[in-house]
Amino acid sequence: MGIKVLIVEDEVLVAEEIAADMEDYGFEVTEIATSSEECLSSIENNVPNIILMDINIKGNKDGIETAKLIHQTSKIPIIYLTANTDSVTFKRALESLPNAFISKPYQKKDLYSAVEIACNKHNEELIKEQNPIINNSFFVKDGDYFTKLNFDDIYYLEADGSYCNIYTNKKKITLSSNLNHFQNNHKSPIFVRTHRSYIININKVEGFDKDSIIINSKVIPISKSYQKEIMKFFNKL
Repeated sequence: MGIKVLIVEDEVLVAEEIAADMEDYGFEVTEIATSSEECLSSIENNVPNIILMDINIKGNKDGIETAKLIHQTSKIPIIYLTANTDSVTFKRALESLPNAFISKPYQKKDLYSAVEIACNKHNEELIKEQNPIINNSFFVKDGDYFTKLNFDDIYYLEADGSYCNIYTNKKKITLSSNLNHFQNNHKSPIFVRTHRSYIININKVEGFDKDSIIINSKVIPISKSYQKEIMKFFNKL
């Protein structure tokens, strides 16, 4: 399932353009709301993963006031997408702790990047809160969609320059971050470093000797600096 986006914009043509851009990138637009009331009602009926919020909207409350109301009960990321870029408005907007502030007219790729960064940051914050459900999985960009990847499905990770590849029993997924970033943000006892270029799921080990580990027929090296710690995981007769 893709990222769900709620658009709050009272200009119909602008809203439709934003929706089309989001759908082009594989995001699901839950609704186009034109007022604070419609926005809050939409959240109750179908909680989005992120909100694109204009500031000048219909109704008694503007986008900034609406964002503050949302954050009283929810941590849904909010990106302001607005033509109001004066210093007073910008200062007011900052008080509501948005994930980004993008001025109109916007660049399609800039909006996409802001949505992706905000969702990734939000997921990392959930992990840090030690939510037991989120803490055993995470969402990863796979093609046009963010898909859920359970820790138990991961066999091993391999460094690939400034990126890294996750290997599951079904496929390879490339992350736009390195092994150190993964290790620092996904702390689980099942993930063990064996080498500067490898992290393994210790539960997937099929065989080993002092210099290597076998997972799904893949021979993975063990650096001398990791040997002693890794051998503690195995019961040997």
